[in-house]
Amino acid sequence: MATIQIRNIGPITDTGIITLTSVMLVIGKQSSGKSTFLKILCFCRWMEKLIMVSDEEAISQYTHNLKFLKNMKQFHRFNDSYFSSSSSIYYEGDTITITMENILSDVKIRRKPEFETVRYNTKLSFIPSERNLVSVIKNIDQSYRSAESDVLFNYIFEWGEAKDFYTVEHPKRLSFTDNIEYINDGGNDLIRLIGEDKMIPAYYASSGVQSAMPLDVMADYFTNLVGKNASVSKHDLANTLARYLGKDKELTNEMLKSISNKMKYQSVQLFIEEPEQNLYPDSQRNLTINLVCALKKAMPKGREDSMLVMTTHSPYILSTLNVLIAEAYAMETMPKSDKLQNIVNKACLFPSFAYSAYYIQEDGKFEDIIDKDITMISGNELDGVSDWVDDRIARINEVLYGGD
Repeated sequence: MATIQIRNIGPITDTGIITLTSVMLVIGKQSSGKSTFLKILCFCRWMEKLIMVSDEEAISQYTHNLKFLKNMKQFHRFNDSYFSSSSSIYYEGDTITITMENILSDVKIRRKPEFETVRYNTKLSFIPSERNLVSVIKNIDQSYRSAESDVLFNYIFEWGEAKDFYTVEHPKRLSFTDNIEYINDGGNDLIRLIGEDKMIPAYYASSGVQSAMPLDVMADYFTNLVGKNASVSKHDLANTLARYLGKDKELTNEMLKSISNKMKYQSVQLFIEEPEQNLYPDSQRNLTINLVCALKKAMPKGREDSMLVMTTHSPYILSTLNVLIAEAYAMETMPKSDKLQNIVNKACLFPSFAYSAYYIQEDGKFEDIIDKDITMISGNELDGVSDWVDDRIARINEVLYGGD
């Protein structure tokens, strides 16, 4: 299993060893380090992908001149103050290990012994909390400029790729609502009520639609890429063939198999900040279920496990995942139950061990909040407001009805 441990970066003091699972949830208060964790994890997974589909040069490039740290800071817009001499990252992936012991020394990247036989291609997408930019700013792809590629530039680019698939002839029914679909008409983002001809620009849609629409569309598009060939330019393909031919002068079956693995997406990995933004509780539930179902649908199309990592403040996201975990546990306990067969949504059914959840504590340390006794995510840390409400109401009632 792949793992990561982060120490002394931003608000994070120590994550402990985090085992990566198919569905991961990270919760915590504002500025507790949720996005910091998500970005570092995504960058390490991207680094592994780059090495799996490239050659020796990728490792050499990122283990010299502090390039790993510089690129991570630039791409994910980390301030220098996030890092200190005690900052460290220990990542053990499926095929490589990454060790950053401090910010003054280059990282160490090593291939695992099984690298050549296990290596694969995967589609990664980081969907930031600022995702409504593509809805509220017209022609964002033309107006947003960055001196170097960063996470927002990349997100806008990926949005442009994903939305082209959903035309008037092939609209995307939005999962978080019952009656709205998305249409890209010549580059224009449009919303249409199902069954009606009238379409309105996404610019005039509600804030919930503006925030969730790109997330819903991109998740659908990228999960459907699993099992399909990645886009590769003729130049890249020619260079790949030249490298193989340069080594052995002829293409063997093993070389062709290796090239094929690089061309085809074997999994998808989605990193999503706060999917609940501006959404009604019912919509939060529907969107969460759709994301897990899309991940489940992608799994059999590739030979590697896909992954969904989300940060959230929402008790409704947590509760929805708890229902899915409860369904998984019930099916594992009573797999032949006819009654359960009629209750459980098999389109979203993962094993209970495929879920993990963490709470970032006040001291910057991560706490595993999967309750092992009931195999569900504890909501105590997220729902402190209920305790406050109960206390205040109890004190008021004591005055009103206490008899004094």
